[in-house]
Amino acid sequence: MWTLSSRIVGLLLVGLGIGACQERAPQPQGGEASPPPLSAQGTRDQILLASARVALPPEGTTASDLPDPESRGAKLVVTYCAQQCHWLPSPTTHSATDWPNVVRRMWLRMDRLPAEFGIQVPETGERRVLLDYLTEHALQVTTGTLPAGTGREEFAAVCGQCHALPDPKAHTINDWPAIFMRMERNIERMRVTPPTREQTTAIVTYLQTVGNR
Repeated sequence: MWTLSSRIVGLLLVGLGIGACQERAPQPQGGEASPPPLSAQGTRDQILLASARVALPPEGTTASDLPDPESRGAKLVVTYCAQQCHWLPSPTTHSATDWPNVVRRMWLRMDRLPAEFGIQVPETGERRVLLDYLTEHALQVTTGTLPAGTGREEFAAVCGQCHALPDPKAHTINDWPAIFMRMERNIERMRVTPPTREQTTAIVTYLQTVGNR
């Protein structure tokens, strides 16, 4: 029997399939009753279950982690982007160039959800505020050739699997190790090749060499 969360995610993604990194959807809170099954079963159920793992934000981001958490944009992200479908996304999940397409896809899915699921849908004005907030605090990507240094190739190969390459100077040399380790944990939930120990060492060394001081 399906949980409400898995049915919603399935409906969000089937028929609007996207090519993106994959990870596990959050488990619902204990005690949640299962709704009646969908009318179609068998193969369709299997497709929905498989699709429920596509393109979901990584676990771990909280409201207080968001940039400018008391701003209207941050509060709208918490309200609309962390309901029953997936974890709370960080603005740095995507670049400013990618966010418009990402949110348009999501709004299309939200608009198609049956009312029975009780998903709150942002109004037009709220959507503008949301997008402005996400692009303002988006992942800072490199705009040219990466700085030379040992580990540059490993950085490009590993960190370019899921998103645009971040600008090495977006963070300080002291902050990069913790940031990369967090990303490494997220990679474990996605169907991409994780870095080897040697690659991890090379990437952290590279970022500590060319990062912002």
